[in-house]
Amino acid sequence: MKRVLLVEDEQIMAKNIAFFLEREGYQVDIAYDGKAALELFAARPYDLLLLDWTLPKMDGLAVCKSIRRESSVPIIMLTAKGETLDKIIGLEVGADDYLVKPFDLRELLARIHALMRRLETVSDESADNAWLQYEDLLLDREKLLLFCHGKKMALTANEYKLLEIMMKKPENVFSREFLYEQVWEGTPAYNDRTVDVTISRLRKKILELSGKKYFHAVRGIGYRLGGQP
Repeated sequence: MKRVLLVEDEQIMAKNIAFFLEREGYQVDIAYDGKAALELFAARPYDLLLLDWTLPKMDGLAVCKSIRRESSVPIIMLTAKGETLDKIIGLEVGADDYLVKPFDLRELLARIHALMRRLETVSDESADNAWLQYEDLLLDREKLLLFCHGKKMALTANEYKLLEIMMKKPENVFSREFLYEQVWEGTPAYNDRTVDVTISRLRKKILELSGKKYFHAVRGIGYRLGGQP
């Protein structure tokens, strides 16, 4: 049974979401503020976090940043902030997906299933070949870790999937539309900024590990891994 940590300060909403997910076979723990969320997360393993943006004691962005320092657990932000900039900020701090309030619980379930499928695909594909390498980059396909020069960095499910696609065919040019379809399948409304933000996060992580810029933007199309700028 998958264990979910739901972080939501509106108690009625939290209990409704928990009741719905428990009927769908998930085990749900609830935290009503950011500090309580970090305490629960430190105490037991979770398969998924549903994280509200606006929380007492510590907001959702700060919680997400804190968790991303130590874990690649999937995170879906639940937010009343529907502006594009707000969504981008959520992705930049490490969220895998976002859902704007008010939302249908069936849509939330669809987002959860899509994210879980991504992780299952990663697990299935890593069974036969646990490592993928391009130049100095070594991708651990079982643990979602990226290695370079003896250092390692944890990746989120979306970061891993995007990097895996591009490492399989280095120096190929991939359109934003293609990358979005492959990585964020099952989520509606294509948004090229989602791809841009995830590439930006990956670029920073790889630069920190290797000191080298591996990603190159191709004007009017998308991105390429490797090759000359």
